[in-house]
Amino acid sequence: MRCYLCLGSNLGNTEENLAKAVAGICEHSQIKLMATSSIYKTEPQGDKNQEWFANQVIEIEYAGVRSLEYAADTLMSYLLGVEAGMGRSRDEARRFGPRVIDIDIILLENYCVSTSLVDVPHKRALDRAFVLIPLQEIAPHITIQNIAVDEALARLEYRLEGNKIYQ
Repeated sequence: MRCYLCLGSNLGNTEENLAKAVAGICEHSQIKLMATSSIYKTEPQGDKNQEWFANQVIEIEYAGVRSLEYAADTLMSYLLGVEAGMGRSRDEARRFGPRVIDIDIILLENYCVSTSLVDVPHKRALDRAFVLIPLQEIAPHITIQNIAVDEALARLEYRLEGNKIYQ
């Protein structure tokens, strides 16, 4: 199953954190890395009182599929373990605050699934240039909820200057 993940970091050496996260993800015996986008520097969303993020989208092939719900939950559980292993602690009081790493499942092919652990496609993917721009780079043909990435980007107010995304 082709999956697209968005990675973000704004604490410590952010580019190194992204590389460590990709390496951790690829340690899973049923995950094969297919593509990685460039790294983009992104203005924080919501809580603006923090450092800018480094963001990247990766495409993986995930073989651990028995059912769609099982695949979504087991992959998300594994990704949460990668985050925890890198020192991520979740602060519900500051949900969009600083983090050493954040890994979100954006798409599981073109399926829709909602479990107690994860909703796919990611509920805010179509609203975030920091997801859509790197996704467009590695998978320009992809659609999210039947909306082409180009079309989704055309609906947003954002500015791309080099590798910096303002939104």
